[in-house]
Amino acid sequence: MKHNKLKIFLIITLILIILTLITVSVIFVIKKYSNPTTNEPIDITNYTKTEEIMKENNAYQEKYEQEYASIDYTDIENFPTIINNLLNKNYTAEEINSILKNYSSLIDVLLTMKHVDILKLAKLTNYDETKLNRYLDYYEKNDYDIATAVTYVNIGLDLEGYSEYITYNAEEAKDITILVNKYHKLPDDYEPDDLVSLSYNENYKLRKEAAEAFEKLTSAGVLENVIFYPFSPYRSFKTQEVIYNRYVKEDGQKNADTYSARPGFSEHQLGLAVDVRSSSLTDNLTEEQYNWMLNNSYKYGFIIRYPKGKQHITQYIEEPWHIRYLGIELATKVHDSGLTYDEYYDLYMKNC
Repeated sequence: MKHNKLKIFLIITLILIILTLITVSVIFVIKKYSNPTTNEPIDITNYTKTEEIMKENNAYQEKYEQEYASIDYTDIENFPTIINNLLNKNYTAEEINSILKNYSSLIDVLLTMKHVDILKLAKLTNYDETKLNRYLDYYEKNDYDIATAVTYVNIGLDLEGYSEYITYNAEEAKDITILVNKYHKLPDDYEPDDLVSLSYNENYKLRKEAAEAFEKLTSAGVLENVIFYPFSPYRSFKTQEVIYNRYVKEDGQKNADTYSARPGFSEHQLGLAVDVRSSSLTDNLTEEQYNWMLNNSYKYGFIIRYPKGKQHITQYIEEPWHIRYLGIELATKVHDSGLTYDEYYDLYMKNC
């Protein structure tokens, strides 16, 4: 009899222990998956991993409920804090997924700066991943959208002019579409092998194709009573050196750099650029002549290389008298785009 009582006691005790364990487990689960503010049980059957993690760490914010459901969980340190900080900076779930997948090493940087259109950045055709830190730094310091910041950095505008540049070889320098600016240099000894004299003055020369186009341009102007003359076409490296040094002596290097190219960095050395003056020869183009040139020069293959209002891009003062030959097709495209050649080249030419 005593043996049976002991057996019954042990069974009851075991049942009580099991029930206690079940109760504790249920309480733990309810507490683990409850709203931290109300302690009300939450249905976790349809939760994503990100939602679970946010709740487990008491980081869940109701206002971001939809975003949490769309964010892919990534096993990184401080995941809940990072997600909320990105959401607080108005990043969408799609943008956050892109950041976690492609830019995880830059999360700390992104969290210290204004919102970046990360999806647009990844789709830009002129995006260069090796310059990502430069893009972000320039974007943060300037009031440009990310696409503009990328183009400007690619041009080199985040750097001081002439501080870093590409030097072309002689064969590359022959390309009529070549870009020459403060970040793209010609060989010191480069001289075009097809220079011909202009009819106005045998000492004034351009490359043959550009010279023929310039003659047609001036003739078209005459027919519409718009008369202009060349006064500075091809210039050698040595000639540019003399001119630039004179300007530096007169105005100082900082001022000279705003209106005169350093030797090796001048379009005039290409034999594809020419400065023009009005019929008085001593004056720059009149407003009427400038507008005519702006609206007609591209039809003959020329563009106004340093247009008004673009000094922050070209890094030269406006020079309505300086025209550059590109060929009719390309000049028309640049004209229609409304971009400077620096911008157009980066966006559409450099990868060709």
